[in-house]
Amino acid sequence: MRHSLSAWIGALVLASGVAACGGGAADRDAAAADRQLATLDSVATTTATVPTIHMLGDSTMTAYAEDRRPQMGWGEAMPQFFDAGVKVDNWALGGRSSRSFYYEATRWPAILPKIGAGDYVIIQFAHNDQKSGGDYAQFGTYAFCSDGSNDGEACVGRPDKVDPTVDISEHSYYQFLKKYVQQVRARGANPILMSPIVRKYFSGTTITPQGQHNVGITGGETVARGDYVAAMKAVAARYAVPFVDITAETRKIVESYGNAAATANLYIAADSTHPQVLFANLIAKRAVEGLRGLGILAGHMVPVTSLIASPGTLDWSTRYVGVPATKTVTLSAFDLIPAQGTMTMSAPAGFELSLDNATWSRNVTVDYANGAFTQALYVRFTASEARIYAGDVGFAIGGATLPATIALRGEGVPAAGGIASYASWFKAAFALAPVTDGLVSADDAVVHGLVASTSKVIAVDGQDTTVARYVANAPTRDNSQYLQFAVHAGTATLSVDTISAYLTSSGGSTVVADIEYSANPDFSGATRLNTSALTFVKDTFTARLSYPAVVRVPPAGTLYVRIFPWNSAGVTGKTLAVYGVTVSGSAATPAVADATSSFALLRSGLSWNRITNKYNASITLTNTSGATLAGPFQLVFNNLTGGVTLDNATGMRDGAPYVTIAATSIAAGASVTVPLSYSNPNKVAIGYTNSIFNGSF
Repeated sequence: MRHSLSAWIGALVLASGVAACGGGAADRDAAAADRQLATLDSVATTTATVPTIHMLGDSTMTAYAEDRRPQMGWGEAMPQFFDAGVKVDNWALGGRSSRSFYYEATRWPAILPKIGAGDYVIIQFAHNDQKSGGDYAQFGTYAFCSDGSNDGEACVGRPDKVDPTVDISEHSYYQFLKKYVQQVRARGANPILMSPIVRKYFSGTTITPQGQHNVGITGGETVARGDYVAAMKAVAARYAVPFVDITAETRKIVESYGNAAATANLYIAADSTHPQVLFANLIAKRAVEGLRGLGILAGHMVPVTSLIASPGTLDWSTRYVGVPATKTVTLSAFDLIPAQGTMTMSAPAGFELSLDNATWSRNVTVDYANGAFTQALYVRFTASEARIYAGDVGFAIGGATLPATIALRGEGVPAAGGIASYASWFKAAFALAPVTDGLVSADDAVVHGLVASTSKVIAVDGQDTTVARYVANAPTRDNSQYLQFAVHAGTATLSVDTISAYLTSSGGSTVVADIEYSANPDFSGATRLNTSALTFVKDTFTARLSYPAVVRVPPAGTLYVRIFPWNSAGVTGKTLAVYGVTVSGSAATPAVADATSSFALLRSGLSWNRITNKYNASITLTNTSGATLAGPFQLVFNNLTGGVTLDNATGMRDGAPYVTIAATSIAAGASVTVPLSYSNPNKVAIGYTNSIFNGSF
């Protein structure tokens, strides 16, 4: 199949946006930071003789887990551009400013001792330096000085204009860059200043000054914040620090794409600040080109494949034989040769590919222009037998194979086993549509009696995440104000073992909540998971709220989960922030047997009811197997004459209607008579064949 990409893919250029890079207090996830430091410590023990590039920055640079794709920090893409003679430690973390990063225990105080002589330290920041109001004391800086002067060197020795409890240098971007530079050099290492990526703030066809971090008066302040890039250039000039103007490079890229294409290809959908995979790789490429131009580590730079698949590995674990399961990969390509052509993608046996999640094939093609594209690739695994399937998705242009691959693995298991299944909501800001896996389905989340506020960036497990927020004004719990989530077992039996979510109070710490579940559509007989009302730290997901549950949802059954928020202080305007509400467990297809050969069938003649205009009949089933057969039973009508409807059918099996026989068992030699009712508007002869199934439906 062939898929054409629009010509707006555009030439290679870099850019970025203005939203805050982080979510305030929630981004200060000390546990996540400690884990990162511990991980890097363990790596350092094996690579101590290798020069290290240390990266200091915010959410535009930091590393993200694969489940956050297409979001990617550009620091993640840096290691691929260097050989084994260089190590990259990405210390960046969402929500940090030059000021907060400097003082946070798990950031600069812990990182500085790890910097060795001969190492390189890339210093960025600026996005979160622009925070104001209640966040100013911890994060905010002026480009040069809060008194409006542009002499960063003289910005010291008097109270800050906004926060007079500290010296004016404590809120100077210039002064903090100077501190980093001097302390890095004191370790015998090499500082490198790289200006921040632009925000996607367009005025016509160009990025605004604010998008380039030249910021005017903020909030209730009286002095413009100033030009952060100019401040960095001033530090670089005064202290002879190598400088790479990433702001200018990313401006070129974003403007070359234009607003619409940049939104689709460069930035995540939630804001105008955070890069997608393609943009992150382009930024890293420009950063490396800048280092090459400065003669820094040029001998260690290596060519990079122009196709990035994220994630690069897909593992389905175990899946029932014959039950398909789909995963999504984001493909990002740049510098393709030729600049216009067709890329072919091929999957191994057991796997299929699609560009629209509708039409499937082992081979698909994408037409591209301008040497670049981004594309969602859907990969479906269907085991035809109980065994392990493994292989790679391969890529080629004009018959030439590309080095990039996507590693695939899955194992087919018999239907008698259980398979992990889940439904999850609010995975992307206000997205109500569920994400499901396994054998379950789910409805869109229902917002009842609550009003949506604005989204906000809050750290989830230490990674910047744009989350939904709903206003909670009720002073006490109001059962008519809730978020509802419904998961359906379908033809399987779902054994729910965990109900979880990220929740917090936003705008204040007074919003509380209850989480409950019920098997009934009217939510009667609900069970509350929390023993007392949940309380939160303002704008902080301290951890995923996770509740063990033992809930069996039978085939065709549904489990409903509701979250009830209210404001315990009786104040208005505060919100409940929500992310990743998840119902998870194990689903098993019921054991069903074909019992057709165990019965003799006697069909009665048809009669027509003139009043109802229906045809009536019956079938008597006699157990001829010589043993008692356990029910319930399904009497299936295969190949029913076209235009005829079985009115008392209770369901469909493989496209054929069936009638459920509720008997728990039928003894040997015993009979059961099943009444039938047909609609037959054309008064044709009614024909069909029967099959009978028994087991756990």
